[in-house]
Amino acid sequence: MSSVRKTKFIRSFVFYLTLGYLLVYALCSITIYLISAHGISKSVRGLDRQDVLAESKDLVRMMEENQSGALLAEAVTLKHYPPSTIFIVRVINAKGEVEYTASWPKPIQLPRWSGKPGSLPEEGFSEFYIEQYERYIQIQTSRLKDGRSLQVGKGSFLEVDQRTMLRKLLLIFAILSTLFSVLAAIVLLVITVRPIRKMTDEMSRIIDTGAFETGAPPVNSMINELDTLGHLFNVMTEKYANLIRAMRLTMDNVAHDFRTPLTRIRGGCELAITRGDLPKGLADTLADVIEDCDRAKMQLQNLMDTRAMEIGFSKLNLESLDYCELLSGLADMYSLIAEEKGIRLQTDFPEVPVTGTGDRQRLTRVFANLLDNAVKYTPRGGEVSLSLRQENDNVIVRVADTGIGIPEEERGLIWQRLFRGKKASESEKGLGLGLNIVQVTVTAHHGTIQLESKEGKGTTFTVTLPLTCHG
Repeated sequence: MSSVRKTKFIRSFVFYLTLGYLLVYALCSITIYLISAHGISKSVRGLDRQDVLAESKDLVRMMEENQSGALLAEAVTLKHYPPSTIFIVRVINAKGEVEYTASWPKPIQLPRWSGKPGSLPEEGFSEFYIEQYERYIQIQTSRLKDGRSLQVGKGSFLEVDQRTMLRKLLLIFAILSTLFSVLAAIVLLVITVRPIRKMTDEMSRIIDTGAFETGAPPVNSMINELDTLGHLFNVMTEKYANLIRAMRLTMDNVAHDFRTPLTRIRGGCELAITRGDLPKGLADTLADVIEDCDRAKMQLQNLMDTRAMEIGFSKLNLESLDYCELLSGLADMYSLIAEEKGIRLQTDFPEVPVTGTGDRQRLTRVFANLLDNAVKYTPRGGEVSLSLRQENDNVIVRVADTGIGIPEEERGLIWQRLFRGKKASESEKGLGLGLNIVQVTVTAHHGTIQLESKEGKGTTFTVTLPLTCHG
């Protein structure tokens, strides 16, 4: 798994959901183990104390009947203890000296039982941990009538065996809980995450393509809240699409209605200039008005042509053309503009002609727009490159610059009509039609255009067109 996909997975809802289930199961398992282990220890040690108490009463009665201890030694020797039991008997005289000791299965070292001279252990129950067996032993100390003390101790391996069994069960439970948590996450993924992911994919598609008119399909999940969210998203998309349609219709009407007044204004300015008796300042102003009218008419025509191509009313005027010749002419024209700005314009064309079919006028506008943007948004001392190559049945044109670049959040929006980036708006004037025209024209030629950009370091547009376009 790549680092990008790994990071994306770690930050996903499924990962945190599965991790949450695992943490809950882990906490529950640890709590169950601690409670169960405490219960097992308490229960087993309680049973050992009962056995020790019963054994101690029998041995006390035997010692009081025969103070020599012969019967005690015989009883301890003859009695068979199970392998899982630790057993010890000890008789301490009134001076605190050990008179007799026996243990099972082998000698047990109990330093805490070695009393000081003249001291006797206290009566009652006590507990001692035997390191060599890693077990606890329960001890009952009883005072005999003759002043001696009888100590009987017992410890069972049952506590450790049950703890071991508990750990094994806990391990099995942990494996099953992990499996169940993953299965639960998959089920919730299908129920909740898949509809959410579907919704986000549709939102990304609409944002990237600007196709708000198509809307988004209904969510149709098993959760009412997600269905409501999907419905609200569709309502918002529909309202936004209606707003876009109204804006486009308004722009189309404005573009259509403004052509006539612009033509009249331009005609009036030309007529005034031809009279020849105007002051120089007024003539220059009229010439500027004519130039602005031409620029406005060209933008309006671009707007109308783009709209016509989007709805399929405009047909391509296909003809045979030489891409080397077409791009060389554009490079010669923009080399002067680049030289004035102190920008290096480099070209890389094949030595042999690259011929194909296409709409010469519209393709010229495509590459002119890309070159114009590259020169316009590249600072003095920068570089713009225009390259052409043929791969199989495709022609690939690449326009690269070392300009201001395009921010990542704007790269999906630059193809929309009338959109202009923040930095682009601050540095140059325009209507935001150029790249929309480029995309629509390239798509009409059954081609593709790709964008690579780093903010502050430059932008590269790569146009791929089929050599033979069938319209």
